[in-house]
Amino acid sequence: MKLKKRAVFNEIRQVLYPDDIRCMVCGREMHPSRYGLCETCKLSLNDNYCLRCGKHKVGIGDYCDECIKLSLKFDEARSAVNYDAAAKSIVHRLKYGNARYLANILSQYLFDILLREHDEWDFDCITFVPIHKNRERKRGYNQAKLLALATAERVDKPCLDLLEKIRATPNQASLGAHERFTNLNGAFSVKAKPPEHVVLIDDVMTTGATASECARTLKNAGAKIVYVLTFASVPEQPVLDTQVQNISEFRNQ
Repeated sequence: MKLKKRAVFNEIRQVLYPDDIRCMVCGREMHPSRYGLCETCKLSLNDNYCLRCGKHKVGIGDYCDECIKLSLKFDEARSAVNYDAAAKSIVHRLKYGNARYLANILSQYLFDILLREHDEWDFDCITFVPIHKNRERKRGYNQAKLLALATAERVDKPCLDLLEKIRATPNQASLGAHERFTNLNGAFSVKAKPPEHVVLIDDVMTTGATASECARTLKNAGAKIVYVLTFASVPEQPVLDTQVQNISEFRNQ
């Protein structure tokens, strides 16, 4: 009887305080955490964000300087973390390392964003940024779709396959900001009529070009509001990072 009680106790202890939990970035053993990361590798949460594009901003206003210059077609965007070295490592493993299990872990971040925006974001479904069929065939999956499916399950909303990429385009990572927008003109089409309110999910937002073109395509097909949700986004760069010779030149910029 004592052995049985001890076995039950050990099972309960293992559930509450499991052994061999490892950080998904560095692989070190750690205590259980909400996001599966140890204290050393925990990601930089995106708290000071632009109310339009959702990227980390450097100023104290509501919007970043980049949004003032761009005509983005989505209504609002949010991202969970800043795209730093740790976030880049995780995304790279999800995207290129066949680490599909990471999608469920990262969807916890997206779920928390949707909880925070619950009173503001009223949406009918979740969808995802598609990749071209040739690239998906080579990779074996679309990481944005995996994130969308896992997030939709958490919020109990349908995940609809609404978009397809009909034109193969050069990799966005190799292009400048302006080229990223022109590169995607006409690259997407709808596979089904979208509901009025849609959440569009992707892994990373850089300039917002991909999300903007997807939103434009969805709205042309009948969507009224398109929210964008990404795991990570590239932070706004401070103006002081540019080469400024003196204070008068800075004021004239």
